[in-house]
Amino acid sequence: MDLSVLKKVLVVDDDPDVLEVFQDVLETEHYKVYPLLSPRHIFKTIRDFNPDLIILDIMLNGMDGRAVFKELRLNPETARIPIIMASARYDENYITSQQYHPDDYLEKPFNMADLLQKVSALTEN
Repeated sequence: MDLSVLKKVLVVDDDPDVLEVFQDVLETEHYKVYPLLSPRHIFKTIRDFNPDLIILDIMLNGMDGRAVFKELRLNPETARIPIIMASARYDENYITSQQYHPDDYLEKPFNMADLLQKVSALTEN
């Protein structure tokens, strides 16, 4: 397998166990995963890792994933990167009612097949 063509997914979640599940599931399907526990350095991480997709949790420790998402959308460097918002607390109707829409939404606890289908759809452009 040619590792240079692996699609890269940046996963931002403040729960190490959840990050590990995302990483295990995605790496099994040959995605290159960068797990990030805090969005504090997300722009530097994006520049260094250059992800094809970002999975962003809404409820982050002391931070709001929606605010991070809005920053990503408003920044020309990151505006075009597909983003899946993930949440255990908010449902899809709430997410799509917001001013800025993610490319997709993942409800936690998530279904593996559902996750992979969404990730594949957004990275196979």
